[in-house]
Amino acid sequence: MENRKVKAVVVGLWIVLCAMFGLFSPTIPYVKELFEVKKVNVKGTDKFTEEDIKKVFEKENWFFLDKEEIKERLKRFNFVKKVEVKRLFVGNVDLIIMERKPFAYLQYRKKVYLIDDEGVRLDPKYYSLNKDQKIPLLIYNYTGGAVDKNTLQKVNLIKESFEGEIDFKKFLINRSQIACITEDDKVVVFSTQDIEKSIIRAKTFLKRLGFQDFKVLNFSFESMVVTRR
Repeated sequence: MENRKVKAVVVGLWIVLCAMFGLFSPTIPYVKELFEVKKVNVKGTDKFTEEDIKKVFEKENWFFLDKEEIKERLKRFNFVKKVEVKRLFVGNVDLIIMERKPFAYLQYRKKVYLIDDEGVRLDPKYYSLNKDQKIPLLIYNYTGGAVDKNTLQKVNLIKESFEGEIDFKKFLINRSQIACITEDDKVVVFSTQDIEKSIIRAKTFLKRLGFQDFKVLNFSFESMVVTRR
């Protein structure tokens, strides 16, 4: 009986010592040096500077790496959408980054912002766009609030549905309609309430009659197509 008590005390002390070692070992100089993060391999972006990464990991210990905290720190950088942190062999860490991609310029309340497809405002210092990149302009005329993710998904659906057929340079967005302006200033209008059916009507109409003879095509009404030559 006494032997069991002794064993229980020894096991308890061992657990306490291990816990204390785990708590304080990162502050012990030799252990701290042994388990410090020595190399960070960044994949998926070239926008981080060496100083950026150093600040994120300067207080981290490889053995006790807090992945969720690392992710939160990295997401403070405007261009980071998702992060995966992989701990490799001692001292080495992989960072796999999914960048936010420019989707459009948003004109709202007389200001213009570069945004991604979720409506997140992107810092221009991280993005150098050239003339070959066709970034459309969204003009948001609805006073009920800033453009939301759902509206951007509808704009993206229009772009994807007519990719290779029609290039839209501008989208005028209000509560009930999205007016799309082409490179040669023709206008195609869709319903925001029933975007899929509007697109189907447009596809059917354009297949039969084409687009070249019309200046304005409005597919936002369920029972008719409004045109202007």
